[in-house]
Amino acid sequence: MPHIDFATILSSALTPITLISGVGLLLMAMSARYAQACDLVRANLRQQSLLPDFDASIEERLILNYHRAELLRKAILFVVLSAASSGLLVLSITLEGMFGFDLLILKHVLLLCCVGLIVVSTVYFALEVTTSLRALKLHKMEESEIRPHHNKH
Repeated sequence: MPHIDFATILSSALTPITLISGVGLLLMAMSARYAQACDLVRANLRQQSLLPDFDASIEERLILNYHRAELLRKAILFVVLSAASSGLLVLSITLEGMFGFDLLILKHVLLLCCVGLIVVSTVYFALEVTTSLRALKLHKMEESEIRPHHNKH
């Protein structure tokens, strides 16, 4: 059996292990926003069902919040795939160190996948934030229509 240098294997795997940790934090933030968007969709559906007539503003909020949830679902999918790629990268580094396999090309491909999937996920996350701001602007406009501005004398 060949000599296994665990310190070398561990130091080689440190970057993807750190990447998994960072991706985990990103996933936590995205999951919280996803739960919030889903709650807003449910609230809009409940509100619409209680009204006797169709309300276009509720429908518009419903569509925006559903779109937010869709964007977040995609962002979460890509960040989870990035974490899986990082895990496979750690596995390939370990196998290479333990058994002497030459997995250089596989490691490069997996690293590209890790980083590329994070970039794609971040783009979806940025789109969700933009959509969230549109929903907030819509809500602010509705509130200003409901409560007219009073001039202070």
